[in-house]
Amino acid sequence: MCCAVAGFLAVSVSADSEADWQKLVLSGIQAAGAGNFANSEASLLKATQLAEHFPPGDPRTGTTLNTLGLVYKEEKKYGDAEKTFQQALGILEKAYGPTSLDVGNVSFNIAAVLLADGHFDTAVPYIERSRAVYEKILGADSLKTASTYCMIGEAYRNLKRFSEAEGPLKQCADMREESGGVDNPDLADALYNLALVFEHQGKYALADPRLKMAEKIRELKFGVTSPEFAEALEAHAALLRLMNRDAEAARDEAMLAAIRRAAPKAK
Repeated sequence: MCCAVAGFLAVSVSADSEADWQKLVLSGIQAAGAGNFANSEASLLKATQLAEHFPPGDPRTGTTLNTLGLVYKEEKKYGDAEKTFQQALGILEKAYGPTSLDVGNVSFNIAAVLLADGHFDTAVPYIERSRAVYEKILGADSLKTASTYCMIGEAYRNLKRFSEAEGPLKQCADMREESGGVDNPDLADALYNLALVFEHQGKYALADPRLKMAEKIRELKFGVTSPEFAEALEAHAALLRLMNRDAEAARDEAMLAAIRRAAPKAK
């Protein structure tokens, strides 16, 4: 996870307080980078308390909250993450304007948390807001823009609005293939979601090659025993059953069973 600290503004805060805040933020970022999210959360909470001494609306408070929200997201504390991101959004929108990149990024983070927590309908306006910002500032062909197309497609797929999901997911897949080639885990995610949409629409011939490619990419990138590969394998086996290709489905199911037998048991 990457986190950035925004540039400082000239404010009337003591040098000691500012230095302590900066140390805590950097400590939190380093702990998060090392996967120690408990320590990261503790440092960033202290940094947030110190940021209360900055003038009202200081963007450093917003960036601190945004970084804390990212840590909550990694910890799967989705309610805390959304609340923290919303606080950051209010501050950064006033500081930099409603179409700033900071606002686009926090809107993206809110959308990601809402999707992870199953609030697909609520996520849509935040996705659309971040997409508009990314298209304006980063360009229509940027990878961040592509990510918003995948997100909106995923939201619509989970809402069973399959005809609306197809276009954004196809656009995302095309953009990711063009920018990163076929050896690309992000492309595999887009193809996986697009294939599921095609399956629900009864377009099995379109779903099949996309699931095959998603399988292959995930196998190469994550390994034959990875949960990512197993997910694609399971989806492909189910599709093959629908297509009455039972022998092929049985081979995939046997491999899936072997992967699951080899997986570490949850404690």
